[in-house]
Amino acid sequence: MALTPAAGGGDSSTSPLPIQAPGPVNAEVQWDGFDPQTYVRHNYADLRADDQEFLRRTRDFFAGVELSGARCVDVGSGANLYPTLALLPFAQTIDLCEWSTSNVCWLRQQVDSYDPMWDPYWQVCAEHPAYAALTDPRRRLARVARVSRTSVFNLPVHAWDAGTMFFVACSISAHRSEAERAIARFLRALRPGSPFALAVMLGSAGYHVGRRSFPAVSLARAEVVAGIAASAYELDVHEERPRPPLRDGYVSMLLTTGRTRG
Repeated sequence: MALTPAAGGGDSSTSPLPIQAPGPVNAEVQWDGFDPQTYVRHNYADLRADDQEFLRRTRDFFAGVELSGARCVDVGSGANLYPTLALLPFAQTIDLCEWSTSNVCWLRQQVDSYDPMWDPYWQVCAEHPAYAALTDPRRRLARVARVSRTSVFNLPVHAWDAGTMFFVACSISAHRSEAERAIARFLRALRPGSPFALAVMLGSAGYHVGRRSFPAVSLARAEVVAGIAASAYELDVHEERPRPPLRDGYVSMLLTTGRTRG
């Protein structure tokens, strides 16, 4: 989920009282210190009901659109394979774009032959006939996936036919403007009419991976949907309030699917 560099900015005020900055901009974070193994163990070692619901909805969405032999992208892949698995049956290629060098190394190992812990995630996908027809997802992933160290802020324009971006815009900076830019850049990287799935944490106050803390921005549902709607149509929005929560410091998870505007 580490996607940098981005130009930072500071708050200014004429008030004599000190203003506390909201936290680091994306480029100030030491993303190479992100520990993917610890992150995966905490977040994905067991398939949670909320992730299962998001995966089912993403699966059904992509299976329901006319998509075949597509150039696909997963932006800010981090240490999470299930958005990529949701694209797998329809992809000629899948570009996994990630900035953290530790996450890039983890992704390349997983692409070669992903860990058995991801099998339950694929089993959810395979409940749909479009996915069940793919009998060897490991081999397919190794053939079509390409991992690159790429920033969300430097994605090319109109380069892909379908895409996913899960838990990225909310988790790469403490600044709302960078979350908004990340969403806009992701959608702009897809060709007009491209199907996409985008997920964020709402109300997030930051998170820890092992002993390291990483920034987040407290997004609200209305502003996220409005930002996506500016560049997309045929939106479907689903919110999950986890029970129990994955961690402290967030309100819910939001999944939006749709198609990009021209």
